[in-house]
Amino acid sequence: MSIFLLLNRLDENPSLPRYFKRRVRRIWPLYFLAVVVVFLADRYVLHMDVTYYDLILHFAFVSFVLAPFSFQYLFWSLQLEEWIYLAIPFIHRMNDKAKFHVATSLIVITLIYSAFIVLLPYNEFHLLYFMPPFWLGAYGWGIFAYLLRKKGYRSGNIPYIILGLLLTQYIYTTLNTHDEITYEFFTRFLIYNLALPAFALLILNPPKVLSRVTVFLGEVSYGIYLWTLLFQELLGVAGVLYGILAAIATEFPLRRKEIIKRMKETTILTLQGEEEGRKMRKIGNKKDT
Repeated sequence: MSIFLLLNRLDENPSLPRYFKRRVRRIWPLYFLAVVVVFLADRYVLHMDVTYYDLILHFAFVSFVLAPFSFQYLFWSLQLEEWIYLAIPFIHRMNDKAKFHVATSLIVITLIYSAFIVLLPYNEFHLLYFMPPFWLGAYGWGIFAYLLRKKGYRSGNIPYIILGLLLTQYIYTTLNTHDEITYEFFTRFLIYNLALPAFALLILNPPKVLSRVTVFLGEVSYGIYLWTLLFQELLGVAGVLYGILAAIATEFPLRRKEIIKRMKETTILTLQGEEEGRKMRKIGNKKDT
């Protein structure tokens, strides 16, 4: 959850120029490139009814409100992220009680909104999942995770148990539910709203399975998110592979130094963690003897 990571980074370095510089460098170059490419493909290859006005709204990060389904659904979430990035420094300056109230409000909005839309006919409500209220709860749980981390809370195996139960529930619902409203209630409302706190607990104590490969994929996941849908529209299922290749080909050159730096830092932290673990085990063994 980005708000969790960014609140912690502002704790480490509260410089706002540095904060916004990093956000712009991370998001804008690939975002604007992808917006232009998708617009041209939709207009001149897929012959969709998209206009230059839609393009301007995407450039201004407001199409998710003024024209939310104009040409590619993925861009709305990135635009919402941009506005959240503006709010995060203000949230960071709040006291913990105020942060708690903000988080609670965001979660309640998502609960009410998601409960409302599953009761609508599918041809009306399925697009409403792409609207901001459905996703605000994720930011609320990210704030809760941040507050719990400050208090030193460790989640242990609780999130794994919750996620396992939710996965079981999802499989059972998928195989045995044929009523549209019931299926959407259990998946889009119940499972979704329970999965968010589980992931919030998970990021407090993430699994130690990081490697240079997974870090690299994490660094280019933004590009994968941007390109995959376009190539799926153009090439079908095979477009997923082309989307991944396009992500690597565009994001890695733009952020090569930063990605390599992150991979090295993660490798060092992993080695340090392993070394500390060995020391702790040796101390434990000496106490036992």
